[in-house]
Amino acid sequence: MNVSTNELLLALRAPTSGWLAAVICALDEALLDPDFSAQHREMLRSLLDAGQVPGNVASAAQERLVRFEEAVQTLHEALVGDDEAPAEVAVARPRLSLCASAA
Repeated sequence: MNVSTNELLLALRAPTSGWLAAVICALDEALLDPDFSAQHREMLRSLLDAGQVPGNVASAAQERLVRFEEAVQTLHEALVGDDEAPAEVAVARPRLSLCASAA
């Protein structure tokens, strides 16, 4: 089944399309990566056709994703530095004086 761009855009407007959006974003990133091979795409097709992800595959994928996130964080820290909060600038409070009105 070929889905048109308009059908996808319409589907993404639905309030229940969060997962569709997440998967499309991940797929878009994967397709830009030369390491995402035809074999990987075929494996994804097989999972979609099966309609489920085996538990041990889901667990292994979760573990791999955690390692990937750690690698990205390490790279980010090496390039940008530690996430130090910027020093707060002390601002002097204005001096207020009480004025009594003449009655």
